[in-house]
Amino acid sequence: MESEQDVQKALEKHRMYMGQRYVEVYEINNEDVDALMKSLQVKSSPAVNDGVVRLRGLPYSCNEKDIVDFFAGLNIVDITFVMDYRGRRKTGEAYVQFEEPEMANQALLKHREEIGNRYIEIFPSRRNEVRTHVGSHKGKKMTSPTAKYITEPEMVFEEHEVNEDIRPMTAFESEKEIELPKEMSEKLPEAVDFGTPSSLHFVHMRGLPFQANAQDIINFFAPLKPVRITMEYSSNGKATGEADVHFDTHEDAVAAMLKDRSHVHHRYIELFLNSCPKGK
Repeated sequence: MESEQDVQKALEKHRMYMGQRYVEVYEINNEDVDALMKSLQVKSSPAVNDGVVRLRGLPYSCNEKDIVDFFAGLNIVDITFVMDYRGRRKTGEAYVQFEEPEMANQALLKHREEIGNRYIEIFPSRRNEVRTHVGSHKGKKMTSPTAKYITEPEMVFEEHEVNEDIRPMTAFESEKEIELPKEMSEKLPEAVDFGTPSSLHFVHMRGLPFQANAQDIINFFAPLKPVRITMEYSSNGKATGEADVHFDTHEDAVAAMLKDRSHVHHRYIELFLNSCPKGK
């Protein structure tokens, strides 16, 4: 903006709508701008385009064949799935290494196209982002030579440490699990893993306001009662706007899907069913 007055006018647009989505507007200082511009210059440099892209929003059932088919016509030499820090399930993210940098540029054109019924976000990345992750958290290699799993760092954040700030572009997500007692008290339990096996009946939420907490999710699904809520945070403790909500039965999970596109704090929420009738 040209002046401080213009900045203040721009901030008045906070939470106003562009099309059907409301837009959040924040002020950042000159130091933040300088750091961002340097980062963009590095990312745009041809020298660091080594043919890697990062995918976000993949279905949990997605495998390497699905990704190869998605990028049909582009030669893939390596696929790395990012697992949660327990190594038990996929996070919906993956790194894809292409044979040529130009192929990675072509891959970016498929941003927001769909695999299954989920749109996929595609971002430029670099080999060292994958190597750094794998170096500190080695994952299980698949039988295919072009695909492997890597695990995420274990990081748990208290809610008061998370503020509504600009979310960084980061692939390394962490999770906070909240076990909900059958008799839910007014005070929510702390973010700890009680060691119970993961429910087979859960709904993935996308688009939560960054300030949303577990109680907001409980209210959203009422009168249904979740048995566990897993909220995702980036590596520096900021909310990603995504969560998994577990239910006792498949029927409850299906009923929860009726809330798809309903609102939490004026934001509509996308829901994705991860449950089957046979799961007990």
